[in-house]
Amino acid sequence: MHLKHYIWLFLPLLYSCHEEQDIPVVIDVNLHIAGDNHTAPLTVGIEDNTKNADSYHWTFEGGSPASSDERAPGSVTFAAPGEHAVTLEAWNAGNKAEKTYTVRVDSAVVAAFDLTPYINNYAPATFLISNHSSGGTSYQWQFPGGTPSAYTGATPPPVEYKEAGTYEITLSVSNGSASFSAKQTVSVRESLAASFRIVPSFEDEDDMEAPLRATFDVKLQGVESLRWSCEGATISRPDQTDASAYFPQAGTYEVWLEVSNGKDSLRVSQSISVKANSNLRTHHNIRLGINTASDSLPVCYSTRLRRAFKINEVPDSLGSQIDIVYLGFNDSFTHNMFVSPSALSETPLPELPSARPTYFVNKIEDSGLRLTPAQFNAMQTDALLRNINIPQRVETDAFFSGDLLPRVVLFETADGRKGAILVKAMVSDGTKGSYILVDIKVQKND
Repeated sequence: MHLKHYIWLFLPLLYSCHEEQDIPVVIDVNLHIAGDNHTAPLTVGIEDNTKNADSYHWTFEGGSPASSDERAPGSVTFAAPGEHAVTLEAWNAGNKAEKTYTVRVDSAVVAAFDLTPYINNYAPATFLISNHSSGGTSYQWQFPGGTPSAYTGATPPPVEYKEAGTYEITLSVSNGSASFSAKQTVSVRESLAASFRIVPSFEDEDDMEAPLRATFDVKLQGVESLRWSCEGATISRPDQTDASAYFPQAGTYEVWLEVSNGKDSLRVSQSISVKANSNLRTHHNIRLGINTASDSLPVCYSTRLRRAFKINEVPDSLGSQIDIVYLGFNDSFTHNMFVSPSALSETPLPELPSARPTYFVNKIEDSGLRLTPAQFNAMQTDALLRNINIPQRVETDAFFSGDLLPRVVLFETADGRKGAILVKAMVSDGTKGSYILVDIKVQKND
């Protein structure tokens, strides 16, 4: 065969090999980042759509893994913030291509802060804020109920809460692609407030005479410390809420209470007027029933307790406090007498536990003593009583009738207090409801 014919036979083969070597490699890679959140550590999904390549080599700068020869390497994780190169080299027998992509990795973010009350957390309360966040590029603060109510920036100003309550503070920190938040609550205690009322003792509340003893009914809010003071009076436990006061003489006293919560202080006062000491206590309109009414009406009385008792309702613990027992034999009041509590065994009335003697002058007209109803009503001090000598014996047979009213009965208690009973009226209402009505004046001897 002629050489020319051989050349024509090989030309198609040469052209065919040349065409295979010239097939271009087209690199097409998509990088997938979930939610477009570039925060470290960042995992990037690799989607390879490269055409005409037979071989691959991936380089992941700063990534894990650092490289791969797989066509589809799956995903790569980048731990360090910054820009990282993802490079793909792909080739076939006649062509090679290379392309680099850039992956941005944002810093990892920690949102954190501390709160410190300025002085304390009593309203109005101010809190200082220390931002301990890291990795953020912008900061947004929310202070609902506070002043300010919001702030943008890394270093917030102090926030003030004027009212007591619980408040939530929220910090949102962003690194450019995602936001992270931290929350804390603050408790604001009640603001400082104080008021009080002077409460005279039971012994003094009815006449407000010196010497007067009192305690305090206190209402406090947000108080850490307090101090009582009063010129001319003695305050016991002056730094306690259960303090008490002693007012030795007549006059008007101003009692001061100063309170503090460590930040604010407050001073409030109340005044009390104390009368001169008459050493005389008056008990008005006491009803005492006759013997047959003793189950339904009081028949005995305590001048210390200022209280009347039914004879069968006197507690054992109070038997010694009974000073006066009335014995009325009938509802026509023909026979009446006041009986010593210690001598009830000689009467129809039951005995009193722990009873003490009281000495009575039931018929003053037969005693040589004198105290008229007019003198009784005019008595403002114990001067008249001081000059009367009550016989120290228990009378059991001195009766008086209802013929002469009003009438005065004298007495002296077991603890040496002299007194007088003014029988003002006798009210007949049958065997179960008849009673006498009396006023009593007795020394206090405090």
